[in-house]
Formats: sequence, C-alpha cells, structure tokens
Amino acid sequence: MASQGMILRNMNLVGSTSARIDMPEECKKIFEEGCYLVFMRWTALQLAIHNEWGGSDSKEKAKALYEDVLDWFYTTKDHEMSDLEELLDEVIQVDFHVQAEDDSPYMVARSLVNMYNQVANGDSSYVDTLRQQHQDRAALDKSVRDPGASHGGDFMGDSSSSDEDEEEQGEAAEDVDMEEADAAPVVDEDGFQMVQRRRGRGQRHG
Repeated sequence: MASQGMILRNMNLVGSTSARIDMPEECKKIFEEGCYLVFMRWTALQLAIHNEWGGSDSKEKAKALYEDVLDWFYTTKDHEMSDLEELLDEVIQVDFHVQAEDDSPYMVARSLVNMYNQVANGDSSYVDTLRQQHQDRAALDKSVRDPGASHGGDFMGDSSSSDEDEEEQGEAAEDVDMEEADAAPVVDEDGFQMVQRRRGRGQRHG
C-alpha cells in the first residue's frame, strides 16, 4: 500500500497520497462543505461562472463539477492528486473554455486531497478556518447569500453579483492561491481574452 503522506499544518504535503482513506459517514457533511468552500475560493472558476464563459448554464456546469469531484473521492480506489488535477483542468477547459495558466487546478486538487485525508482522520480544523473566513467576508457584503445555505444547492456564484464580489471570493486563499484578475481583460492578437494576473500569468478563454 502506498504511503498516505504527512499533512502539515499549512496543508502542504510530504509524501504521496495515492491510497484512499475511507471517509466516515459522519464526516462526509464536513468534507462536502469544505469542497464547496474551496470551489468558492477558486478564482478562475468563479470568474468563469460570473462571466458565463461556459454559456448561460455555467452555474449548472460548476455544480456538476462539484458533484463529480465528490463522486471521485468517494468511489475512486486511489486518490492520485495528479488524476484529480487532470479532471479539474479538463473541465475548466472543455466546459468553461478557460486555459488555467495559473496552476490553479493543481492547487485546488492539492487542497482537496489534503483536506479529505484530514477530515477522514477526524480533524476538521481546516474546514473550520475556511468557513470562518467565508463568513467574515460575507458579513462585509450585504448582497452575499446566507453562508449557512445548503451546500448542494444554488451555491456556485450569482450572475447578479458584482465584479468586486467575485474578486473577494478569491482573495486570501491559503491553498487556492490565485491572484485577483484585473477588471478589464486584454485581447491578444489571436482574439483570445487574457485575464491578467498580478504575477504576470493569464488565462485564455474562447
């Protein structure tokens, strides 16, 4: 059996995480909430939903991705981080027409695999931190929906929210460490929009 690795306090990983740990039934709700919170902090996905880069059903596509990720964790024999990264990268490209040049699929996959192992071992501290940060941001925004709303419901962004709302959802992420996008995208010579980030990397969508 492959080593499960060691999860550090900052959610960095030492070793591999290929062997799945069964998630206790009583911990699934906490893990699913954590997945929801990580997706809410994934700036590339939230921008794609807000701008409907995947079409008018972008929000539904995001929900489907969330459900597919949960299914992957609960049914896949081995939790290879690279496999989850490929799944996320493929969906963000195919369904949302986004070229994630910021390595965000890797960072999201890393956060989710590490969080799964942590919660499965009875430690919900990381999810607690994500929840508190989400509620703190929500308290500053009068238009944000109830943080206690169902995580399986209408949770992947709101087409009526402002650009500022979308940026706030991606700020201060410990592990999904994407930079905020500038308000105005730049169009390159091939006609693709480049969402510029402070560190000089962008993402393309068609």
